[in-house]
Amino acid sequence: MFTIAGIPVSASPFYFLLLLMFAGGDLKRGLIWAVCITLSLLVHEFGHALVARHLRHEPSIMLHGFGGLTSRTRSGRDVEEAAIIATGPAAGLALGLVIFGLWRLLSHAGLGDLAFSAMAMEWLYALMYPCITWNLLNLIPLWPLDGGQLFRLGVLRFTRGRRADVITHGLALVLIAGLGAWALQARSIYAGLVLLMLAAQNIRALRGEESSGPNPTRESDHATELVGSAQRAFDEGSFREAARLAQQARAMYQLSPAQLEKIWDILGRSNAELGEHEEALAYLRRARPTDATRAATAKALTALGRDGELAEYGVLWQGGGRRAPNMAGWLIGALSFIVIAIGLVFTTAMSAFVR
Repeated sequence: MFTIAGIPVSASPFYFLLLLMFAGGDLKRGLIWAVCITLSLLVHEFGHALVARHLRHEPSIMLHGFGGLTSRTRSGRDVEEAAIIATGPAAGLALGLVIFGLWRLLSHAGLGDLAFSAMAMEWLYALMYPCITWNLLNLIPLWPLDGGQLFRLGVLRFTRGRRADVITHGLALVLIAGLGAWALQARSIYAGLVLLMLAAQNIRALRGEESSGPNPTRESDHATELVGSAQRAFDEGSFREAARLAQQARAMYQLSPAQLEKIWDILGRSNAELGEHEEALAYLRRARPTDATRAATAKALTALGRDGELAEYGVLWQGGGRRAPNMAGWLIGALSFIVIAIGLVFTTAMSAFVR
């Protein structure tokens, strides 16, 4: 549909069915809810996506019938993954708090009746409801919700592999059963459909038919094989084949830092040999500085008539290449804000929006 800050955003046809469900047959109300739901989802997903872009994970956003999804070309370390996940609900709750604060401020100033007509309150509620309720529900430790993904990363600190997946998806199925009883009692068809979809995903993951996300216990064997083949193709002078194989490996979800480092090296040097100098430089900036990558960088810059930029790369190389951002602070900040936001929701009139 559009791109913001270099992050492409698209929508599934089923997303519009979600909007129609909230319209309730009223055109005016439907338009209000469509705008507010879309805004709240975009704020949440851009919370994920902007951190992912900062880490160069090349994110994209899809709005679909059950909300939104931020996809990435690769995964990172546990702390990076946790920071990306936590920032989504933190951003959504932040928007809800800002709107609530504005409402309370104007009310205390005696301007509430003037600022918040019946139509304005409809807009307020339509934006507050998804910002607060959906982001709080998203923090339930139910995979693949954000809370479930954070829970899995926490479990991986204590146990690995199959056991971590059994704990993650076992808990999710228990929670789904409890929420299913509530949905049945409330006669909520939409909640029932969502829970059935989540149950199917967790069952498939338990059977090993669907990935639960990156598992840091080992490198992907297939990725290792592809990187090795790409290196052999490069050594044999088949630069286009080397680049193709490296791109294929790059598209895989489970990559170790060492594998990714090698992929940038092969892509940068291969594209430099193929004369794709701009593309080569984009990869070489991410590669570990070696004599070979330095030579390829100098070659690409010279071909582009940008020899003056060698000094910039020299500073980068002296620093040992691009350092991975320290995401521990981001993670602590996001989690702390979420805890504070939850406290504010349940200790103020804001709890009225959680129904």
